[in-house]
Amino acid sequence: GPDAGSLRGLRVGLRFDTAWRSYEWVLDEWQPRLVAAGATVDRWCAGNRVGDGAATTFAELDAFAARVDVALVGLGN
Repeated sequence: GPDAGSLRGLRVGLRFDTAWRSYEWVLDEWQPRLVAAGATVDRWCAGNRVGDGAATTFAELDAFAARVDVALVGLGN
């Protein structure tokens, strides 16, 4: 994605889910670096995207997207 520029004063969203538990270790490394750069960090764990719970997940996703300035949603691999 595009360069977010300075993170000072921004709310950075970190989206993760329970399918890739080791990604939480990555976030544990990134979060203090983001805070040191002046950002506020907002973690959100995505739930089911189909079946039971899908409507709740999409409502939470809308709220998450509305409250963050920039989001990291995966490694892109």
